[in-house]
Formats: sequence, structure tokens, C-alpha cells
Amino acid sequence: MDGFFAILNPSYLLFPALVGTLIMGVVCPLIGSYLVLRRTIFLGLTLPEIAAAGVSFTFWLQQTGILPKLAEGERSIGMLGSLVFTFLGMGLLGYLEQRGKGLAEGRLAAAYAFAGAVTILFMVFNPAGQVDVLNLLKGEVIALSRGELKLLAVVFGIVSIVMIAYRREFLLISFDRDLAFLLKGRQIVWDILLYLLAGLVIALGVIMAGPLLIFGFLVLPALAAKPLVSRMSSFLVLSSVLGLVMAFVGFYSSVKLDLPLGPTDVALGSCLIFLAYGLSRVSARARLALIAGGLIAVSVNACSASRTEAPVPEARAVSSQPVWLAKVKNSTALPLLLPSNNPLRSLAEMAGKISPADYRQSVMDLLRQSLQSELEKKGFQISLTEEKDARFPPLPSDSAGAARIARDGRLSGVVFASEIFRWEGETQKYVRALADFKLIRIDDGAVIWQRRVQRAIPTPSATNLGQASADAVRAIVRELFTG
Repeated sequence: MDGFFAILNPSYLLFPALVGTLIMGVVCPLIGSYLVLRRTIFLGLTLPEIAAAGVSFTFWLQQTGILPKLAEGERSIGMLGSLVFTFLGMGLLGYLEQRGKGLAEGRLAAAYAFAGAVTILFMVFNPAGQVDVLNLLKGEVIALSRGELKLLAVVFGIVSIVMIAYRREFLLISFDRDLAFLLKGRQIVWDILLYLLAGLVIALGVIMAGPLLIFGFLVLPALAAKPLVSRMSSFLVLSSVLGLVMAFVGFYSSVKLDLPLGPTDVALGSCLIFLAYGLSRVSARARLALIAGGLIAVSVNACSASRTEAPVPEARAVSSQPVWLAKVKNSTALPLLLPSNNPLRSLAEMAGKISPADYRQSVMDLLRQSLQSELEKKGFQISLTEEKDARFPPLPSDSAGAARIARDGRLSGVVFASEIFRWEGETQKYVRALADFKLIRIDDGAVIWQRRVQRAIPTPSATNLGQASADAVRAIVRELFTG
């Protein structure tokens, strides 16, 4: 239960990301519902891609020097391009629709393909900022700051108020345009207002959450609500409710399973559609019973006591012999080198005088040093495997393989094996880590103790990626030895 309530605590590091996701989950389906009613779902896919093209184009302009660097930061620059391209794209698509030239689906498909192509091309033209653009387009909601959350709340709050205040007009022109024309004449002002609100939500949402998640919030809750209701007002309300469920459950699942938030939310939203169509085929009483049963199951699962992981055991409980501490195995396919603090060394690397890999400490080195220090504090007699043979390789976390390599190297007793499978620090706020740790008896390969760390580790005090990795290593080791 602690893990469930932890994400609801305002002091929780990722609390702004949770609130931001919930805001988008409530407001975006209001826009998406009208797109579903108008049968223009692909507009919700095309506009985020156009906004992404604007982000890429703006960074390219800045790299060439045409656009000056802004002090507000990367998201402000991306937001400028996102807003401009979104409104230009909507204006062009609206103009072509008024002219009645070609198929609406064809125009949206062509615009989507063109926007996707130019997004990639502008990133190729701007290799210096390629990583920054990719990080923005992925839309790490988990890195949302409190200042960005305030901006999101204000903009989306205004949009929701306008959507609720003029819901009758929006429903009339979206559900039956012919009837709207007969009753009130040509109501182009409501079309323009609806598209302006949609453009504002999409342009800001792409920067905060990325194109994939925004498209999911726009369309998936509305598609899931459609088979369950018969009234328009109920359709709007249920769309927002399902968007809220999609946002909260997706965030909770992402945190617990250490999964990227955007794909997790979208996958959950797709499952909601299948569930909705299944529920639409049963009676109302059975539908309520299934929903109640599902809520009870989720509550029981959330309230169930989480299993406490055992810390590294005391030395006397393991072995009287020295424990061999193996090198940490890196299975990430990345070098995981820590940045150098020596500016002269950095200049030498840039000049090609020395290799970046020479004398550079890595995450593996830092983790092994921390493990050795803590094991010795627990009373273990530690021996390093290279003391036996300088060529001794890092040992995998697979107990049988590690024991076999240790026996081949003529080791005896117990070995501590560590293996890193994932280590991603794309921002200074957190590091996504997946690592296995095991105490293995060499003679028979039996596992005396084991632990897997798989989560996003908060590093709020880090000022650069190197310090974030160092803070994450300390947090992992502290977790291993305290339980």
C-alpha cells in the first residue's frame, strides 16, 4: 500500500508528472470526442506529427543561427515551433476542406507523411541538436517540472472551460452539420474556435508528452466510450472519465514496472477499447457487476502488502572464507563512462591526444567500489577476482555461468556477481536502471542471496548526467544493504 500512496504524495518526486498526465487525460478526450463525432480521427494523428515537425524545424533554425538562442530553455524553443506549425497546418487543412478539393482522408494522410518526413530531415540537417530534439519528441512527461505543470494547468483549464461553456454549439456542428445549418445558418465561427482549441492542446501537449501520448489521449478514451453510451452528454463525460482512468492506471503501472509512460498509457487505452466493446454486449446488470469486480480486484492488489526484499546477509551467515568480488558486467551495449572533471583532459580528448576511454571511470567501477566498501563494513573479507588473475572477466548474474567461470579460474568459496542490463540517464532528474546482484556458492552454483533493482531512481540534486549516475549508484547500494 505504501507504493500506491507514495505517488499521491505531493512531495513525491514524480508528482508533477502524475498531475500533468491526469490533466491531459481529462481534457484531451473532450477534444477527441468531437473529432470522433466529426469522423476526423486522423486529424488527431496528423496534427501532433505536424507539431513535431515544427519542433525539429525550430531547432534547425537555431543551429544555423537564423533564430537566436532563447534563455527560457529547450522546451520554450520547441513550444514556439510546435504552436506555429500546428496553427499553420490547421489553417491549410481548413482552407483545403473549404475548397472541397480531394478526399479529406487523403489530405490528412499526405500531411501526416510529409510532416513525418520533414521531421526526420530537419533532425539530419541538425546533428548537433539531434539528441535534444529526440528527447523532446519522446515527450518525457516524467521530467515535467512544477513550472511547466502550472502552464499546462492554466492552458488546459481555459480550454476545458470553453469546451464546457459552448458544448451545445460544438455538439450541434459536430453531430449533424446539416441540422446546424438549417437552425442557425453557417456557423463557421464554432469550427474555427474548436480547431483553435484543438491546436492549442496538441501544440502544448506534444512538447509536454510527445505525439504518441497526445494522440492516444485524444482518440482512445472517446473510442472506448462510444459503444457504452447513447447520449451525447454521457459520451463526453465518459470519455473524460476513461481518459482519467487511462492516465492514472498507466502512470501507476509505469512506475511499478519501470516502463516508459507514453507507450504504457497508449497500450492501456487500446485495451480499454476492447473491454468497452465486450461490455457493450452484456446486460447492464452484468456490466455493473464486472466493473465492480474489476474495481475490487484493483483495490485488493493495490492494498496488498508489498514484499520486503531482504538486504545483503551478515558475513557470518554466508561463509568463513573470503568473498570474491567480481567486476560488474555491463550488458547495456553502452560504455557507461562517467564524465571527466578535468577540463584539460576534456580539451585533450577533443584534440585527439588521448582516447576518451583512457583512465575514465565508469558506472561499473563506481558501483564495484561502493559494493566493496559496504561489504567490508558488514564484516566480509573481500578479495578482488583480478588478484587471482588479471585477465579475470566480469561475471554474469547467471549463477551457473558465473560459478563455472569462477571454477575455471580456480576460485573457491563465494563470489559476488553484478550485471547491469539497463542504465539510462536522459535527464538529471532520474536514472532508469535494471541490474542483478547475487551471492553465489562457487562449488555448486547455489544462490545464497539475490536482488534485482528495476526502477527509475530519482536524482533531484544532480547537476549533470555524471552526477546523476553517481547518485543512482549510491541509492542502489543503499537499497541493497538496507532492504
